[in-house]
Amino acid sequence: MKKNLLFIALFLISIGLHAQYWSQQNTNMAGTSVGVDQVSVVDSNIVWVNGFNGSGVGGYAPLHAKTINGGTTWTAGTYSGFGATVHSAVLAGVSATNAFCIAIDTVSSAASFWKTTDGGTTWALVTGVLNGGSTFADGVAFWGNGKGFCYGDPVSSNWDIYTTSDGGTTWNDVPNANMPAPSSASEYGYNGSTCATIVPGGIAWFLTNAGRVIKTSDYGATWTATAAAPFTAIANGQIYASSANYAIIGAYPTSTATVESWKYTTDGGATWDTLAPTGSFYQYQMCYVPGSANTFVATSPFSSTIVGVGYSTDGGLSWADYTDATYLQPAGSNIQTLGVGFYNLNIGWVGNYDAAATINSILKYDNPNGGAGVQTYTVNGNDVNIYPNPSNGFVNFAVNGPNKNDIQIKVYDLAGSMIFEKTLNVNGTSYTSYDFSELSKGMYIVNVSSVNDHLIKKLIIN
Repeated sequence: MKKNLLFIALFLISIGLHAQYWSQQNTNMAGTSVGVDQVSVVDSNIVWVNGFNGSGVGGYAPLHAKTINGGTTWTAGTYSGFGATVHSAVLAGVSATNAFCIAIDTVSSAASFWKTTDGGTTWALVTGVLNGGSTFADGVAFWGNGKGFCYGDPVSSNWDIYTTSDGGTTWNDVPNANMPAPSSASEYGYNGSTCATIVPGGIAWFLTNAGRVIKTSDYGATWTATAAAPFTAIANGQIYASSANYAIIGAYPTSTATVESWKYTTDGGATWDTLAPTGSFYQYQMCYVPGSANTFVATSPFSSTIVGVGYSTDGGLSWADYTDATYLQPAGSNIQTLGVGFYNLNIGWVGNYDAAATINSILKYDNPNGGAGVQTYTVNGNDVNIYPNPSNGFVNFAVNGPNKNDIQIKVYDLAGSMIFEKTLNVNGTSYTSYDFSELSKGMYIVNVSSVNDHLIKKLIIN
């Protein structure tokens, strides 16, 4: 993988830009040492979170809360009807009133599928889905605009997958012909919030115990197994994606493994490379930041040496800490963090613990300057990102995709003089940056070409 030194330097310089954008919010979930381990972001105002009692006293006690005003106020509740031994495994918000939850019975190991239509006050089993409730339910997720999917373990040699386009009011069984067959009679999915991932635009990926990845690019209408499997088998795992081409997987290869193995693909799963990240790579939970070229945020609640909130702008290859002396490093070292969900580059939420009167379960990231324009195009089947555009100076160019042909990037002024030229080798993901701040403000022309495909776009320097 080629890495441009200027890009790396820019990444490191940008660390300080993330300070002073964090605030503590009160989820109002009852108890002490309450933690938020799932964050489901519907939009910039509506967010659902899953919580738990982390004190060790009185049991796990699953909780939930939601906000409809960006976190200014939160309404908390319990999962009524679940029973004492049933715990929430996957929470997916749809609107201010509707949400879905995959749950697991910690005694019988039975899975179940629940919904609320009154803002979380009451919960009821979802009927007519997942083989009448007899399928082991694995996951549920929504892209927005009412479109979503749920899935469970194979039944009669076929995966059990359903889609909805009306927010879960009705569900449609995906025909067997539109999905891959299980690789064996013992293949199944995993029940957990990190075992499936969605990307805006109808893209979703999920993991199986056989080490395979199943994906869709059309809102769940059709599903395929990736051309290559990242692992031969896994005991549990995490998967995160930023496009139909790019995904990151962390997995425990065996039930006795204590360290996760991490791999990533830049070509939609045709090939997988070992992820060898640099910097503060936290491995509890991660999310892709919608609207970004390839930005991920990761958290860790574990020992004093590996806690905090980190971010990567290059698809997980290099990481740095978010900094904030008041909330993230209040005593000179990082705090423990849990669930994470971002709406875009401006706004996101990170769960933490209600460990004291001044801390109550969730932090909000609100950076009005974070969402500078990301322009995404397709050239020769690869994703080409130009960002920010408009820009005050530094401009990033990023490429990832299945085709290995070189991509040439040239920037011209309006007089026709070429002021920047770079060839990105698409043997994986490639990045480069250029500082245009010394040039005259105004419009420039970007020419991107590869083989028989090319595009011409405007670049604005303010």
